[in-house]
Amino acid sequence: MNNEKLFIFFGATGNLFTEKIFPAFYHLIRRGKIDNFHILAIGRRFRDEQSYQSFLRQSLSNKIPNLDYSVLDRLFQKTDYYQGDVDDPQPLMSFLTEYHLISYQEVLFYLSTLPSIYTRVLRLIERINEHIPSNIPKKVIIEKPFGFDKKSFIYLNQLFSRLAPERNIFYVDHYLGKDTVQNIIVLKAENWFIENLLSAGYVKEIHIVVSEKEGVGSRGQFYEETGAIRDIFQNHLLQLLSLVAMDIPPLCQEDKIECSSFLNSMQQKKIEVIQNLKLPSAKQVFLGQYQSYAQEISNPFSKTETFIRLPLYISSKRWSGVPFWIITGKKLAQKISYIEIVFHSTTSNENRLIIEIQPEEKIDLVIQVKIPGMGLSSSPVHLNFNSLGTFGINSPEAYENILIDCYRGDKTLFSNSQFILHSWEIVDKLKELICKEQVQVEKYADNYYHAEEFINLKK
Repeated sequence: MNNEKLFIFFGATGNLFTEKIFPAFYHLIRRGKIDNFHILAIGRRFRDEQSYQSFLRQSLSNKIPNLDYSVLDRLFQKTDYYQGDVDDPQPLMSFLTEYHLISYQEVLFYLSTLPSIYTRVLRLIERINEHIPSNIPKKVIIEKPFGFDKKSFIYLNQLFSRLAPERNIFYVDHYLGKDTVQNIIVLKAENWFIENLLSAGYVKEIHIVVSEKEGVGSRGQFYEETGAIRDIFQNHLLQLLSLVAMDIPPLCQEDKIECSSFLNSMQQKKIEVIQNLKLPSAKQVFLGQYQSYAQEISNPFSKTETFIRLPLYISSKRWSGVPFWIITGKKLAQKISYIEIVFHSTTSNENRLIIEIQPEEKIDLVIQVKIPGMGLSSSPVHLNFNSLGTFGINSPEAYENILIDCYRGDKTLFSNSQFILHSWEIVDKLKELICKEQVQVEKYADNYYHAEEFINLKK
């Protein structure tokens, strides 16, 4: 047995692998962060390894300025390609039987496919598992959305349990791989005055925004299966809400990352938030679809939402009466993701804490100060932290963090099954509300509106 870990990627010719995951491996090798691994890329698009590598080489050269081809060649040496189809599993099984899976230290199965074929892939993995000795650890890594509703997630989770224990199941939400999102944990845990200010006594409302300029592009089939509610609301937005709203447990002094008691406690605190979420009335729910969407996906009758706005409430003393405004949409005027905490104020210029996730990674605290000169006239100013400006380095891409953590077995950035189960309960209730009250999907102009305009229209 060698000391390498084997990543087996299903859907390795798709957008996620070629645009996000493979470039992340390139950067990890270039920075010397990972070495003892091998990739088996399984996809349908390319007939042989040469054409697959040619495509990836061109894709990376367009994506990465000053591409280091020696690093890319090292990555290609670690990558094998096989043209396979999960709907015709026998040739794939024959290939894998001869691939010497037993020679690796660990096998990591990564599903980067359409959610609609997760079940078929997991059944195939179950068959592959029969050819791997029980003493070789196996991990299963799956991309959101994790199912389509609570019932389908429970079924998926049953399939997972036959493949690996919960500690070896990694539910990927790439937003949790972003440094600024992780910084919310430290911001609350190590700045106790901020943790205490985040409560109904001081906070008027909270805005959680994921605004995108792009449309669905080549992901039309995927988006028709999910929509904004399943694609962004069920995972990204509920994760951000839970991180902001949870009662932060004390960080472990001996080791902040690996301390299992902190991680277990944090997961439980997030679950407590999600269990206490309450939906608004149907009148406060707005669904939208950008003007060109139906033409873009060649379905003039599509009712899939590409935009959603609604307030959520938490039934707890800490957050009683505070609306958490959730806003996400595609084809808006600006690409930006942020959390804005608006504090109660005695003036029209409200104090705000703004945590920007993208395009920049920064934190702003907006306060009032006296304007120089006579009198007591004031003006808002920003106390600003910028990751690049402060530390002089760019944060690693989210998928670099995710791949390293899967490789090492660190689950700090990953949800557990109970959080996902409760998040699906919220989505199912929201879908039921939309259906019962017949909330219509309204058209909005492409790349015209800013997310802030929908916040201002909330009442």
